[in-house]
Amino acid sequence: MSKDAPAGEQAMALLLRPVRHAVNNLSMVMNANLEAAIPHLPEGERATRQIARAREAAVAYDSLVRGFLSLGREEGVKGALAGRFLQELMPLLSLAAGGPLELQGKDTAAVIQRRSPALDGALILAAAGARTLVTGPLPPLRLAGARLSMDWALPPAACQALEALGATVEASETGTVIALPAG
Repeated sequence: MSKDAPAGEQAMALLLRPVRHAVNNLSMVMNANLEAAIPHLPEGERATRQIARAREAAVAYDSLVRGFLSLGREEGVKGALAGRFLQELMPLLSLAAGGPLELQGKDTAAVIQRRSPALDGALILAAAGARTLVTGPLPPLRLAGARLSMDWALPPAACQALEALGATVEASETGTVIALPAG
């Protein structure tokens, strides 16, 4: 980051790593304590249901914040299982799409080249293409090996970013297929 960047950007860059560490610690404590408390609560009672909902919210919060904070990390390249990578990214993809998305085929063992955070960002831009769809439930993302199908056209910026990372983007009958870069 340059010295000429606004003070807010400089402050965010300075705090990113310590905030990521603090969030990790806080999430771990929250999740571990909620998980440990649930078996000791009386089944069927209101407080038990509330704690169970708090546990679900804590898990969702953890996934969302970890994904968002990972966008600020230094760029790196490593192999990753396509299904696991996309499953971790789903909270951010859903936000970008404007509604909940489901990932089908997440158990694939295909290894992709994960260039982070650039690939994460390109896929978030791709998911934003769902905002052009008519209202109603969003179609699921489908993963077959390292090929990801989205039932909408991608914004041009997403296509450019994905292709710059070695992915191929092609139109399909229902939308777009992205061949993620092989790892």
